[in-house]
Amino acid sequence: MDSSIVRATLLLAAGIFVGVVIGVTISPARRTASTVVQASDGGSAATANLRAKSGSRLESEMEHPNILLGNIVTVPFQELFGVLSALSPQQLNELAMQLQNLPAGKETNAKVAVFFKAWAHLDPVAALRAAAGFKISETKTAAVQSVITSADAAQAKTLAKQIQEWPADVLTREQRNGFLSSLLMKWSDLDPVGAAKFFDTMQANAMHFHPEASVIAQNWAAIDPSAAIEWARSHSDTQGFQGAMNGAINGWWSKDPGAAEQYVATRATDSAGRQMASTLASYIFAKDPERAKEWVGKLPDLETRRQAEHVLVIQMAVNDPRDASEYAATLPPDVREATLGGAINYWATNDPAAAGEWIKGLSGPTRDEALGTYTYSLLRKDPNAAAAWAVTISDPKIRDKSLNGIAAFWLNKDPAAASAWIQNSGLSAADKRRLLALTPGG
Repeated sequence: MDSSIVRATLLLAAGIFVGVVIGVTISPARRTASTVVQASDGGSAATANLRAKSGSRLESEMEHPNILLGNIVTVPFQELFGVLSALSPQQLNELAMQLQNLPAGKETNAKVAVFFKAWAHLDPVAALRAAAGFKISETKTAAVQSVITSADAAQAKTLAKQIQEWPADVLTREQRNGFLSSLLMKWSDLDPVGAAKFFDTMQANAMHFHPEASVIAQNWAAIDPSAAIEWARSHSDTQGFQGAMNGAINGWWSKDPGAAEQYVATRATDSAGRQMASTLASYIFAKDPERAKEWVGKLPDLETRRQAEHVLVIQMAVNDPRDASEYAATLPPDVREATLGGAINYWATNDPAAAGEWIKGLSGPTRDEALGTYTYSLLRKDPNAAAAWAVTISDPKIRDKSLNGIAAFWLNKDPAAASAWIQNSGLSAADKRRLLALTPGG
């Protein structure tokens, strides 16, 4: 068979497949008609590539001036990718232009996201360039973010530089920062040093990039801790410094746990150092809970130890509030009260009955400290129950503080009920007078 006939036959088959997979939506009177991929005045390259027999429905639809891209969101991704990979750069740009002309809305955004996700797997630079042409802000965000998500780390550098060079009228400041944020994180997975250098060119906007500085430093420290620490220190005069330093310490720990732990422990004597210790404690706990507990328990600075223990307990409470409370109850008195309070507050917020049953088994100072938080947690839902628990607290300081808070809230919310409870309680006459005096206006 003549090669030109074979080629023509293949082109016709490919064109029909493109039309069937992507589809189009035509005017209301023709909604049940067959669908095709391209919409134009009949003179596009894609139309030329989708030739049909003279007088056929396909030819008629291709010439229809109001044809729109169909619902490509229902096409399996691999099929869509296969179809787009057979199109020329010009045809892909023509499809993007048609998407730009669709009305604003969720449906259009969904189509745009799917199309640009597939295109980015083929040519992310061309796809990003086309995405800049959208006029509607939300649709442009959908297009650009889809390209960024689909591109791999090796392409992040090129895409970031392209976005940075776009004129101010192409993107809002928030859009630019958001896109560069995503790209910096992806870039740093492969090349944290290069990402750090790019970040440094954006110091005027450094306040918008705290998480990115942390991720860059963490990825860098896993390779070269000293260089990452030095880079984080170089940002000590910016708001992103603490995030960068915390990230560097976490990355360092993944490479040399002992060295990172010692570095932090000897520097955790001020607010920045304490935050660094708490961040590292949380990071270690996610990897090795027992090691985290052991390290935090040996921190030399008392306030640092309190903060770090509190972080550990809250992290534990998310998965098992009872276990977190039991751990907090075993801590030394100088760090126990606030830490136990954090666990009880989390537990009581989600399951007050279970927390109350557990507290019944406590005794001494541990019980009083737990109740100090527990009664506060009950206050807004059931002030009567909160007051009943509060009067059983043995420590006068904790009991008075708890009762004062309950009375002030209850007297403001329901003065009659609160006054009746106070007067009928077993409290001393002096306590009753003190609490009744908390009545608003009294």
